[in-house]
Amino acid sequence: MRPQTEQGEIRKRRLALALMVVAAALLIVLAGYAAITYLSPRSSIAQKQQQTPTSATRVSGTADARATTSTQVPSPLLFGTNLGLFNANDQFLTSDTTRQMMQQMHVRIIRIPVRDNLPLSLTIQAAQDAKSIGAVPLIVLEGMRSPQPLQADSQIVQAMNGIFGNSVVYYEFGNEDDWNGLPIDRYTAGWNQIIPQLKKLALNGKFVGPVSYQYSHDNLTAFLQGANPRPDAISWHEYTCSYKDPADQCLANIDKWTTHIVDARTVMLSTIGTTLPIMITEWNYAADQSVQNNGQPYADNKYNNAAFMTQWTTRALQTLAANGVFASMQYTVTNTALPLITYQDQMTTQGQAFQEEYQKMFPTGGN
Repeated sequence: MRPQTEQGEIRKRRLALALMVVAAALLIVLAGYAAITYLSPRSSIAQKQQQTPTSATRVSGTADARATTSTQVPSPLLFGTNLGLFNANDQFLTSDTTRQMMQQMHVRIIRIPVRDNLPLSLTIQAAQDAKSIGAVPLIVLEGMRSPQPLQADSQIVQAMNGIFGNSVVYYEFGNEDDWNGLPIDRYTAGWNQIIPQLKKLALNGKFVGPVSYQYSHDNLTAFLQGANPRPDAISWHEYTCSYKDPADQCLANIDKWTTHIVDARTVMLSTIGTTLPIMITEWNYAADQSVQNNGQPYADNKYNNAAFMTQWTTRALQTLAANGVFASMQYTVTNTALPLITYQDQMTTQGQAFQEEYQKMFPTGGN
């Protein structure tokens, strides 16, 4: 039976060899799977998510924020402006040419202040004129600095209902109350008291806060933790320097806007578990640039420097777009030191840059 024994040994060897091949193949598959898992994009995304920027790491998050938002389609409402509306002689109210130029510049949203020293009829006229040029309205309610905020703001909402009907109207609750000394807890308490009643009154109102004079991590956190109802959008103002500062500093500080926007979204996620639209409802290079007694702005070698104003305005709008900002409003269209349109109904350098940037972002006209 010796031949039978040799065949059995051969079978055993073949079986062992087959098992070794199978085992080796399994090891290769497992090793490949481990490598794919370790190097997969999901692993990289998870690592990035663990490094989500907080208030302590705002600057380091800037580059990532730009990279993740630069492919977004920009919002047409980035191209907005403020009215000065300091008196009944505001150029927006009195000049058909100004309003026609605003249409040519593609102004998509207009921020309309309500001033307690002026009659409500002026606000109504401004809103009607904004509607006539196809712009979305953002109305600045009087807020907690009014002696009777609910009564005053209710009148405004009812007037806007009559003009805009069921179309969307944005309402900001107050304006730079933090600059004027109102603590954020008092602001939030007023929001909780008044906004629920205005929401019932407004036909299609979207309510926005806290309207800070500059970005504040702490103010936004406190507001979102306490605001009930939740705002439909959040807002603050952005300026980059004093008129006294060198031009390079004014340009470089635009990068801080990205830092603020990244941090604001981090605050929203940590407080309410989601992100809300961001509205930068005033922007320009210097909040303290103003018209002097001689009728001219401070001589800062910037407002009348075409190269600076073009570069600064273009970079500002591109930064807002790259960061996915929902709406923004330049300060102001007329009647201030840094207008889009002069007293002579001529487009300023900033106005030209505004128009050109819109045409670049929306070559087919936007919507």
